[in-house]
Amino acid sequence: MEMTTKDFDRTADPFEWKPGLDAAPDFVPDAEYTDLRSRCDAAYADILTGDVLNYRMVELKAVVDSYTELFHEVETHLKRYDGFDRFFYLFDAVFSAYLFVDKEGWNAHFALDDYSKFDMNVERNLTNWLYAYRELNQYIAQHLFYNSDCDCNSQDYYRISHLGIHIHKEDLAKIFNFSTLYAEQYAHLLKQYMNISWEEFLAIKEEDEFYPIRDNLFYYILKSRNKDYVPKL
Repeated sequence: MEMTTKDFDRTADPFEWKPGLDAAPDFVPDAEYTDLRSRCDAAYADILTGDVLNYRMVELKAVVDSYTELFHEVETHLKRYDGFDRFFYLFDAVFSAYLFVDKEGWNAHFALDDYSKFDMNVERNLTNWLYAYRELNQYIAQHLFYNSDCDCNSQDYYRISHLGIHIHKEDLAKIFNFSTLYAEQYAHLLKQYMNISWEEFLAIKEEDEFYPIRDNLFYYILKSRNKDYVPKL
């Protein structure tokens, strides 16, 4: 592809990409551009599964395996041309969904395994587990929340992406199991300590069993009950 403007970079502002050189009315594509554009359009059509983007993990992996090389090829031309954008964005969304389900599925598996190794009737064990996996729970919750804004009413698929990627619920089993368990145990502790006072809250010391997650569990509850009062920490 011939560079008609050497220093042109339509992506310089990450929040507002400019039109590409190929958007100009006098743009004449060369053979390389035409070939890449054709392959991107074909890939885009292949990746689309219909009005709703429903996938099994095996299908996502097939897309990733088939088009990762094309995706990287397109990356080298994004600064100058916008004709490849729709493939780029769609593949990026699919790839991100694949990474989320694969990586966080394994993380959820390890978290569930850790839970099974300890006596969770011992409060220290439970608070340590909740504290250790609080970031995983928050990250998973962000993705699962996308389904609350979905009106497809699918009984089999669950939305996990802001761009509308839906994953079959069977492929989300470990993530669902972890998220449910975390919420149940979190709620259990929350119920026990909801009536704590500011003074009791501040009296919790580092050596106390509940200290590892005191801020996560209590602060927003206490503040919501005493909106005009902020304790001296």
